[in-house]
Amino acid sequence: MKTNVIAVKNSGTGMEAALNEAERFAQYQYFNRQETLRVRLLAEEMMSFVTSIVGDFYAIFWVEGEGKEARLCLEADAKVDFDRREQLLELSTSGKNAAHRTFMGKLVGIFEYCMMSYDTSVKYGGDYADFMFDDVPNYGYERMWSLKAMRESLDGSEAGSGENAEKRDDLEKSIVASLADEVLVGVRSHKVQLIIKKTF
Repeated sequence: MKTNVIAVKNSGTGMEAALNEAERFAQYQYFNRQETLRVRLLAEEMMSFVTSIVGDFYAIFWVEGEGKEARLCLEADAKVDFDRREQLLELSTSGKNAAHRTFMGKLVGIFEYCMMSYDTSVKYGGDYADFMFDDVPNYGYERMWSLKAMRESLDGSEAGSGENAEKRDDLEKSIVASLADEVLVGVRSHKVQLIIKKTF
């Protein structure tokens, strides 16, 4: 099943309709009450993600899946002017996006950089390039970031290293990282997608 596609903006437009579609999907798939609440919670986190993106942001949202799997999808055009983004951030006291300190905030950073041209994102991506892969045939993405790859890398690294310890802490505190089986950010044909996967 695939729900209706809902247009959402970081101003809040379309968000209530998006949450309703997420619940409708869960009900149509005969998810129980707890499963439905978790799908709703993941959708709420995705809408919070949308409001955190700098500038005028427009995307489309839908939920799809079969059986007990839910895939929450967000898609936007890959068109962000890096200089404009930096000008907006300079308006804040710190000159940085404070939301990027959390796991979901860092995911916003990954998504924003993926919305830029390839050359620009490589030049300015910095820490957001971690766990980014080029030319991923199984997924059809030109570039892709994966939560599962991040988890596997952290599991195989030294537990005590400062940066890795911070990343683990971010994952433990994140609702999305705790609930989701996989989170993907991918670039395909000038579109950027965020997909949150959960199988119950």
